[in-house]
Amino acid sequence: MRQLSRPFLLVTVVAVVGGCAPDIVTPPAVTITDVPYEARVVAPSPPVDPMPAVVWPLTGLSAEGASQADLDRPAVPIKVENTARGRPQKGIEHADIVFDEMINGRCLRLVAVFHSDLSKDVGPIRSARNQDPNIMGSLKTALFASGCNYSVQYTFNRYGQMLIADDFSPTTGNLRGSDGFERVSWDVVNKALEFRLWGHPEVFADEAVAAGFGPAPRQFDYAYPTETATATVEGEEVGTIDIRYSSCAHPHWAWDEDEGVWDRFEFDNPHLTLDGNQITADNVILLKVRVAYTQGYNPESFVVVSNASGFVATGGKVVPIRWTKSSRGDLFHLTTLDGEPVYLAPGQTWVELVPSSGAVISTIMFDGVVQ
Repeated sequence: MRQLSRPFLLVTVVAVVGGCAPDIVTPPAVTITDVPYEARVVAPSPPVDPMPAVVWPLTGLSAEGASQADLDRPAVPIKVENTARGRPQKGIEHADIVFDEMINGRCLRLVAVFHSDLSKDVGPIRSARNQDPNIMGSLKTALFASGCNYSVQYTFNRYGQMLIADDFSPTTGNLRGSDGFERVSWDVVNKALEFRLWGHPEVFADEAVAAGFGPAPRQFDYAYPTETATATVEGEEVGTIDIRYSSCAHPHWAWDEDEGVWDRFEFDNPHLTLDGNQITADNVILLKVRVAYTQGYNPESFVVVSNASGFVATGGKVVPIRWTKSSRGDLFHLTTLDGEPVYLAPGQTWVELVPSSGAVISTIMFDGVVQ
């Protein structure tokens, strides 16, 4: 076979290579337009914390605008009569927390605690009892009362708690007199002399500061937002709460859907103050306590307990709880039956100390059903 000459071969190779060259591809034109700033998606802000920046420690309500001096003042617990002869009372609708306790005669007396709203006048102020250091010891302040017997004086001195009373002068140990008491005239309130002793919380607060007491410590946990309160979320709806302490005392609470509060009654009558205001509460706490008698006639509630039972009512609902108070100065620790902390709605709270064992037994009913 005849071989091709070298020049011919070169031309052939060039032709083949030239025949395989790729086509030139031109990409389409692309236009890039900048997105205006106002049309850009902005990252979402973190959710607003529902808890106010500053709160009153005994209500959990916003304290915005309050002075630092007001926030730092001690709590002012005052012993107030709560019998038919003592009602209507003066000023107790302004209390942050109210404790309802049984005394002799199976009647009731209040420890009304003022802090965020110092009512101008409060009364009628009555005497202290042996159980009061148990009740108000966690407030880390003095109790203001009309006086007390020697047994109660001993109790306050023994446990290092201060009692400031109308009939103490001069100062003896932890017992002190006060300029904040006033015996009002018959024209002011048509009551017997023993029910005409009033007090002035602003004066009491200044005296507590002078005695060395500090800011009021928080007593309960509060829910933010309000509708996440424990009873509101986990409780059962009830319309009424009845507590049959005795023939002398039968408080009744009714849920007011329109106002979103519990209205208080004594027997079938609205519990009104001297100014015509009905007593209300955002939370009603019912703690079952053991009651014994001292000195043969004076009942004493033993509220230093562990894992006792009770209920919390908030938002028209009631939830069963357990509660513990390990010492006189300890807080009332409230938990659900599962051991979780109980959160109240921010606002005013009434604590009913209901005798459930010992020398006295009382009855709690929800919508007429005994608990």
